[in-house]
Amino acid sequence: MSNQDPNAFSEIFSTHYRRLVMEAFYLLRDEQEAKDVVQEIFIDLWHKHDIAEIVSVKAYLTQSVRNRCLNLLKASKSREQKEIGYQYSLSALVKETEEEDPATLQRTENLLQAIRNLPPKTARIFQLYYMEKKSRNDVAMEVGVSINTVKTVLSRALKFLRGKIH
Repeated sequence: MSNQDPNAFSEIFSTHYRRLVMEAFYLLRDEQEAKDVVQEIFIDLWHKHDIAEIVSVKAYLTQSVRNRCLNLLKASKSREQKEIGYQYSLSALVKETEEEDPATLQRTENLLQAIRNLPPKTARIFQLYYMEKKSRNDVAMEVGVSINTVKTVLSRALKFLRGKIH
């Protein structure tokens, strides 16, 4: 296939799309995510500069889908483990405060509820920085935003949380 030949690309797409979606679904167990993975692989193929170097398009596409699915599963497992750690930290905080006075317990409960009400990306940044004690730079790299965005999000989160617990 010559680089960015629409007819050749269309032929490859129609020949392999359904099979690749089934293979991705087998690994991911999520139809929409499987379709997204396959679509991303075809987009990558369209932008690939040295397509002529691909010996077997079928093998290339199959391996690309498999690798992308395995990377997604690995990332998902990592997120789940971090979420379990986060939930453990929250439950430990609640247990600590159960032994304290009722006013402190109520403030802690209000804080935990306010954290749960943060937007998902804000909550993620808050969790990484304050609960997992990561640097702003590490948080920015992990979430895929600039350090200034992390600073701004943390500042807004703290302002929101202060308003909720006072």
